[in-house]
Amino acid sequence: MGGEWREVRFGDIAETLPGKYLPASEYDPNGAFLIYGSNSVMGRAREYLYEGPIIVLARIGSNCGATMFSAAPCWINNNAAGIRGRPGTDTRFLFYWLQSFDFSLIREGSGQPFISQRALDGQIVRLPPLPEQRAIAHILGTLDDKIELNRKMSETLEAMARAIFKAWFVDFEPVRAKMEGRWRRGQSLPGLPARLYDLFPDRLVPSELGEIPEGWGAGTLGDFVELLRDQENPLESPDVRFLHFSIPAFDEGQSPKEELGKTIKSVKFRVSSGVILLSKLNPEVERVWLVDIPPNSRAVCSTEFLVFRPRPPVGRSFVYCHYRSPVFRQQLEALVTGTSKSHQRAQAASVLGLAAARPPGALAEAFEQVGGPLLERSLECRRESRTLAALRDALLPKLICGELRVKDAERFLKARGL
Repeated sequence: MGGEWREVRFGDIAETLPGKYLPASEYDPNGAFLIYGSNSVMGRAREYLYEGPIIVLARIGSNCGATMFSAAPCWINNNAAGIRGRPGTDTRFLFYWLQSFDFSLIREGSGQPFISQRALDGQIVRLPPLPEQRAIAHILGTLDDKIELNRKMSETLEAMARAIFKAWFVDFEPVRAKMEGRWRRGQSLPGLPARLYDLFPDRLVPSELGEIPEGWGAGTLGDFVELLRDQENPLESPDVRFLHFSIPAFDEGQSPKEELGKTIKSVKFRVSSGVILLSKLNPEVERVWLVDIPPNSRAVCSTEFLVFRPRPPVGRSFVYCHYRSPVFRQQLEALVTGTSKSHQRAQAASVLGLAAARPPGALAEAFEQVGGPLLERSLECRRESRTLAALRDALLPKLICGELRVKDAERFLKARGL
């Protein structure tokens, strides 16, 4: 099969289409079509620029060479370009070829890097027959589709846990339902099993925080969490593999990087199982990390994160959902210090002092029983996606260059239940 592959110029098998500037005033959050820029999805539009399937290539800026794939019609902004396979070339196969290509070989410019059409068109591609292109794209695409499905499932599960938290601890919906006669003993409501009825009072009372359920206290975040400050210098363990929870790793999909100690150049905070990381850097950007550490792993995080451990009877699910609630986000953003927009921070002592309503311990424990399984299943989706991504990354270069045959790859995945 490898002998049927031929060498062709990229420009002979791919059509490159220019992006087009779309003013922010024409973005529509309810639009049917995604808007792609050079870094990621920028928003939604009411109209599309190109039919799918199409590849989005970042062509200008620090991220030039990054690729995204859209099966659906979309808008592509002017700092990116669209790429389609010409007749005889499968567009998704071309996408995976671009992912395997080292764009540093053709990137030009220093202050504002860019990729010229001439340089890209001149690259040599080893192209298999169309049926094999489609088979390779199907194998890799199936893994990517499963990763995307897991991402959506994880987001849905987290949204469910956060919605329950908001109803119980922000809007006090169960208390209001009792007050208005919408919830009676022995009755279940969405997110409110009948067994929880007696854990909620039937009235709100004044407090320094405003109205809160009767029997709750007016406290601070420090009542719920302990701030951990244990430090580690990975350079002292140069050959040890650490899971490194960094700001860039969070922004790139909340997947910590596995790195040798000798490559981590500064002192970090230790990260243990069961903690929550909250970024103190630029609090207007929401970075709350429900960390997931495999057994026997050593983990560290950037000192731009605050490391929190819940204080019983409050559990990790409660703290995580609290940190992601709109009320807390507003409190956190109000704490920023620093004049530079890119280096504003919230101070740890101020975060611990933020006002918070303190529910009875039995209710906090009940939330852990309801919200905990949802967040654990969300973490399971992320774990599975990391495994799938590792498989995809191992298979991609071998399939794209013809080193691994399609049938061998299919047997490999079948043996792993995929």
